[in-house]
Amino acid sequence: MSERVLQQDEIDALVEAIKDGKIPTSKDSLVPLQHATRLDLTDPTWSHERVIRRGLPVLDLVFDRLGPAIQVTLTKSLRFPVRTETAGIQLMKFGDFRDRLAERACLFEVMRLDPLRGLSVVVLDTTILYALIDALMGGLGVGELPEDREVSDIEESLLLKAHREVLRDFEAAWKPWFPISVEHVRCERTVQVLSTIAEDEVCHIGTVYVAGDVLPASPIYFVMPYPSLEPLLEATSSRVGEENDPNWRLNLVQNLRASEAEIAAVLGSAEMSARAVRELTEGSLIPLGRRVHEEIDLHVEGEPVYKARIGQSRQNYAAKVTQRRRYEIELHDRTAGQILVRKGLISREQLSVALVDERLNRRQLIDSIVSRGWVERGVLESALRN
Repeated sequence: MSERVLQQDEIDALVEAIKDGKIPTSKDSLVPLQHATRLDLTDPTWSHERVIRRGLPVLDLVFDRLGPAIQVTLTKSLRFPVRTETAGIQLMKFGDFRDRLAERACLFEVMRLDPLRGLSVVVLDTTILYALIDALMGGLGVGELPEDREVSDIEESLLLKAHREVLRDFEAAWKPWFPISVEHVRCERTVQVLSTIAEDEVCHIGTVYVAGDVLPASPIYFVMPYPSLEPLLEATSSRVGEENDPNWRLNLVQNLRASEAEIAAVLGSAEMSARAVRELTEGSLIPLGRRVHEEIDLHVEGEPVYKARIGQSRQNYAAKVTQRRRYEIELHDRTAGQILVRKGLISREQLSVALVDERLNRRQLIDSIVSRGWVERGVLESALRN
């Protein structure tokens, strides 16, 4: 195709020729393309393949910390020095990852990363599994592979402590950037029955290779679905809870105080049947269910904030405020979190966890903090009022 750009007079001439019928535009008049590929934009497979996915930079930092931690853990378990090497993070469909494992008798540790949604998987290769079993049974930690045999119940129970320590290392590796809580869910022994993650789901796959004198290089895979970690793109891109510019905060407060708010005096309400509503005529009376001497509600932007009495002032109806109602505001903005961080009640890392929990699980910020046992509810409410 020519890269020459048409001039405006050429474009005008082309448009006029089409209008006059000098250039055919019917379907039969189009020249067939010799090497064209038919695309069905409604096909979900086509669109799925072309969704642009960004890598998560913090994962590289996490695995830089995870490698040395696993080296120490497995050195204690195997009772001989091991070395670890991280192979970076890959974005791959889970189905392709399963095909890579083929029929290897790996052990799949399914885990939940709180407060993130979905389940992730840690895959321990056969070599490291049987090296651990041999060491725990008093051997030298040689990973000899039994032929065509899965991990037994007894062997799985022997490996439980080592698995939990690996999950603990994984949790600790996240702490400086985003303190997730790793919860063990279950174990699976064959890839055929592993249905935790859909085959077409794109995953972050981190690999840590473990090797020693009598242990050939054996991989440990950490498989994390992309949608599960996607909220961390924002949460780890900058320091959550950092103080804003004081001048910006002052201008924001002044502008908020100068903004207008709608106040409505609600005299009362009534419930009527549809038939009664249709029969209303001029002069009909509707009792509002509130006595003349009772206080009414004053709504600010639709929320009942004040109690008042109705009266008259300068020939106009007026409402005299009698009391301010106790009104709890949902703590879903970052300002509340910044106050708690500034007062030293929570850390910036804890705030980032609570904000992700709030966005994913629709849990209020204060509820998320209290449920994790970080601070008591009364202390939080007192700090935000004062």
